[in-house]
Amino acid sequence: MLDTHEERRDVCCHLAIACGGTGGHFYPTLAVARKFSEMGHGVTLLVAGKHAGEQAAIATKYGFASREVPAVRLEADLAAKLSFPFQFLGCVRAARRILGEVRPDILLGMGSFAAVPSCLALPRRTPLVLHEGNALMGKANRFFMRKARAVCLSLPLADGRQLRGARAVTVGMPLREALVELAMGKTAVPADYLQLLGLQSGRQTVLVFGGSQGARFINDLIRQSLALLHDVAEQIQFIHLTGSEDNAGLIDAYAAAGIAASVRRSESAIENCYAVADLVICRAGASSICELALFGKPAILIPLPTAADDHQTVNAQSMAAAGAARLLAQRDASPTLLSDWLRKWLDDSTPWLAMGEAIRSFARPDAATAMAELLAELWQESKAQSVSG
Repeated sequence: MLDTHEERRDVCCHLAIACGGTGGHFYPTLAVARKFSEMGHGVTLLVAGKHAGEQAAIATKYGFASREVPAVRLEADLAAKLSFPFQFLGCVRAARRILGEVRPDILLGMGSFAAVPSCLALPRRTPLVLHEGNALMGKANRFFMRKARAVCLSLPLADGRQLRGARAVTVGMPLREALVELAMGKTAVPADYLQLLGLQSGRQTVLVFGGSQGARFINDLIRQSLALLHDVAEQIQFIHLTGSEDNAGLIDAYAAAGIAASVRRSESAIENCYAVADLVICRAGASSICELALFGKPAILIPLPTAADDHQTVNAQSMAAAGAARLLAQRDASPTLLSDWLRKWLDDSTPWLAMGEAIRSFARPDAATAMAELLAELWQESKAQSVSG
């Protein structure tokens, strides 16, 4: 593992990535880390949040050094608010100590609360780069924007004024290599994939998932909608990733409607699901939208209303305004409305296929490479400025 400058004598640049929080922040980190290390540079992941231990283990599996940095959220209850300043100060002090040991040449902040202590503790002379996945810039990135050398965007911002003159580069969302390779035709779906799922070729296939935080509402919505689709059961089938092990009721609902479905908690090779799907029903997180764009899939986006700053609604509104997805607000989502939309899709898929082509324009399959190259370029600029200064 590469932890100190003495151990990194042959490495050109040492990148630290302040990440953690949800998988939507962590897995793009891994994609950038892989590309940056392939360029001959060193990488250390600064993981934080409740999944820090698990993410540190994944980093080790992929051959990257990591350090756990404490981070704390500002909670709503009074006791938490009163203790927050003291806890937060402790997190910043710990981050400063860790950064002093890691001594990065450049820091990439991935935008979650988990990145805040490291970004705040970063020495002034060390370049900071931010990554924003959503169409609405988050609080952490807004706070550090004036300190950053550049802001990397996955999606165009709904309101460009949020940048306040900062340098912004649309690089896309760094995604897992397996996703990119399948979408680009470098690999293929197993020929018997649908058969292995208990499904048939020739039927319209709907992929449904809700992510780690928002699956329950979507699961219930689909379950209640199935009875209204029993008469089109021979035309449609589902791949339903529930995020739960308790799926008996949902499986029974599919069976009662006579609709073929593969129902399970998750799919590690979700790229196969995207490839065989004709329509996707999901939340509107940035990673999901960028994956839809990569595969050019039409989608019904149901934003998670409790997402920070309601950013998923902004993401979905941006896609809907571009004709790239159908927005279904959770407050409006009903079995009757959803089943009506699915019937219209089965009757005439032409407008939905146009959505798939429209969302494809947001795809950036080379996002990880573009970000790695930008980081190296900014590091070179910083070195040149140090020499001239």
